[in-house]
Amino acid sequence: MPDRLGLIGDQDTVLGFGAMGMDCWIAESRSQALDALKELFSPPASPGSEKEGYYAVVFITHEVARMIGEEIDLAQMGKFPTGNVSGTGSVHQPVFMEIPSCLSRGKMGLRELTAIVEKAVGIADIMDKA
Repeated sequence: MPDRLGLIGDQDTVLGFGAMGMDCWIAESRSQALDALKELFSPPASPGSEKEGYYAVVFITHEVARMIGEEIDLAQMGKFPTGNVSGTGSVHQPVFMEIPSCLSRGKMGLRELTAIVEKAVGIADIMDKA
């Protein structure tokens, strides 16, 4: 059963989330981001070890998501090349959540929040009909 949280992002974002006890990977390049994704999908360590269990949710900063978006899509469909087959024979698929990083703070979150509020109050529907 997946029970871990992970994050792939820039160094500043990783430092903040790592301080909360989350498993984190620094990815400043596409190569580092792909290495982190492969490690994330590697089989869990033996019981009682530090990296025991699969990841339920993986947060990915906006910049990393732009670098490896295609691979994230494959992983969400259970088609990431490294596999990660659990003991039951099923493919493990964590939920990937894109978040703003320390580098992009404000802009991405504001766009998403605006879209959610517009939809909630019906402005988006009104604007579509105008």
